[in-house]
Amino acid sequence: MEAARARVRCAWAKFKELSPILTVHGASYRIKGRIYSACVQSVLIYGTETWAMKADDLRSLERTERMMVRWMCGVSLKDRKRSEDLCNLLGINCVADVVRRGRLRWFGHLERKSVDDWVSACRGLVVEGTRGRGRSRKTWEQCVRDDMKLLGLHPEWAVFRDMWRDLIWGKRLTLA
Repeated sequence: MEAARARVRCAWAKFKELSPILTVHGASYRIKGRIYSACVQSVLIYGTETWAMKADDLRSLERTERMMVRWMCGVSLKDRKRSEDLCNLLGINCVADVVRRGRLRWFGHLERKSVDDWVSACRGLVVEGTRGRGRSRKTWEQCVRDDMKLLGLHPEWAVFRDMWRDLIWGKRLTLA
């Protein structure tokens, strides 16, 4: 997808702009992680909550993040350090989790919209015409359904804003 390639290009441009800070030896890993999350990762994932994300697109974003994380930590592949360990060292969430959370957050926002809102009308839009051969493209709603299945969520819970936010972030709910 061209949008994923554009996001990767923009993120690399921002990373290279901030490389004197992000790649300096002796600086705090946590500070590097916070700067990375705020300035680079946000550029990398901009707009992904509305994409029908293919596996290749997600792999591209993950690969980009792994290369940047290794560069920030001064680690090469020969050092045989796991990317998850380096992300924990920097205190950053992996890009797949951030994209999933953003998509579910956007889904909750759409579910809480009124029925006569134009966005709700567009969600129920049916396109006329003949269908092409082969498997149909993965839709945004299929991506959201997969995310909800992975986290054990139900779509009707999205109308409760505070509960939905806590569920997306993986916080346990206490029943009163």
